[in-house]
Amino acid sequence: MPDKPVSKTLYRELPITRGFNHLVAGSYFERIFGRWPLPPAHADALINDVIFARMIDEHWTPTQIAFVDKEHAKAAARRLAPALRVPETLCVFPTDNIVSPEQLFSALAPFAGSKAIAKPTHASGAVVFLEDLTAPADLRYLLTLATNDYVAVIREMQYRGLPKKIIVEQLIPSASRALDDYKFHCVNGEPLVCQVDHHRFGQGWSQLFSVPDFNPMDAHDGLAAPESYQPPEQDRVQIMMSAARALAAPFDFVRVDLYNGLDGVYFGELTFTPGGSLGIAPSIEGQIPDSATHRRYSRIIMDALRQS
Repeated sequence: MPDKPVSKTLYRELPITRGFNHLVAGSYFERIFGRWPLPPAHADALINDVIFARMIDEHWTPTQIAFVDKEHAKAAARRLAPALRVPETLCVFPTDNIVSPEQLFSALAPFAGSKAIAKPTHASGAVVFLEDLTAPADLRYLLTLATNDYVAVIREMQYRGLPKKIIVEQLIPSASRALDDYKFHCVNGEPLVCQVDHHRFGQGWSQLFSVPDFNPMDAHDGLAAPESYQPPEQDRVQIMMSAARALAAPFDFVRVDLYNGLDGVYFGELTFTPGGSLGIAPSIEGQIPDSATHRRYSRIIMDALRQS
């Protein structure tokens, strides 16, 4: 095994096969966890090992792919959870012929200054708040993700071959732009843990909670909610739990992301490989894979998977 992560240049040149995916992505896994990924059935395997094995595999179902493409995910979500709100799509356009920030700025100019966001449909991240859009330079990162194959980032194979597009969505109504994100980690359709992300696009705070009581999953994680965070009311909790169950039902493991808007609960996305296998449960200890909080989180998910 290599002593350090494969260079990004070589990364992109290596064939996209499970064996090379293991080599390339495994080098990043080793950098975080201090070891190479274990087989999912190994007694010491974490949920990260399970996610790793899945993300480098080439076989994804049509149902999964429908949720990966952000243009089509909302329709797929409404089929499983008809009462769930979805952000309004204002525009979708391909990026194959966009080669500069100036071209992308021209395409998004009609929405500049509006309460909308732009993001790639075939990737994760690079969200641009169009209310703040003032110059082509604001779009450099979005352009990079929107015009490249996202599978090259860390070999999450569910993104392979997706059409390269940008979607423009109306902002979800909220008291502030920093909408709270509720990420339900589900096994066989049952939400087990919820990560709350507050102010995710600013000075963020995240914490894991047990459900449905929304008590801290780990009472000793050392975290405390900021004064700006308002827990959801009980009726919203029930709506989110029902939606998470419905959306997770077809899958043995998935993270269901929902937003608590002013006028209701909104669909965010389904994530089949959270964190690209590198995610660590938030705690006062920081990004330490051996933290008691991460071990507890992983054990909850792994126990449920092994019992299924």
